[in-house]
Amino acid sequence: MAAAGPTASTPPKGTPGSGAPLEARPPPILARVDALLHAGQDAEAIRVAYNTVEGDIRRAFGLKLPAQWTHRELLEKYLRRDMGYLTTLLPRLYAIFEPVRYGPPGPASSAGLMETLRAIYNEPALRRLSWTIGADSTLTSRAVVRGSSAPAPTPVGPGKV
Repeated sequence: MAAAGPTASTPPKGTPGSGAPLEARPPPILARVDALLHAGQDAEAIRVAYNTVEGDIRRAFGLKLPAQWTHRELLEKYLRRDMGYLTTLLPRLYAIFEPVRYGPPGPASSAGLMETLRAIYNEPALRRLSWTIGADSTLTSRAVVRGSSAPAPTPVGPGKV
């Protein structure tokens, strides 16, 4: 009797056509940030992490923010109840990012960066993004279309999350 295993009609889990969910693959941003940290480029790793997460949250929730809005305004006015734990995780990531963006020059503290990044991309809304490599070799994400569009953003304001 032959050993049970994948056949030509049933590819192994995680391969294209296997029916494995896209969520099973970690987003490439985790590897990119980890590589920057290992190369000693902590400030760049933090910048890449925050900017990527912010863009992915905008895509995942269909946020259309005015170009002149600041990072703080995003945190204060556009975090919503339906974002779940992201309402805690994004401010945590911003606390790591803010000194790199606005603080005095010096070594960046990446303490907790990878842990926070993994938690963010473990949230259901971001697990539903599919990951692609863009034509310009940058890592990008796009929302996975599932039957209906996301609800319109409803800001809850500070202290109402």
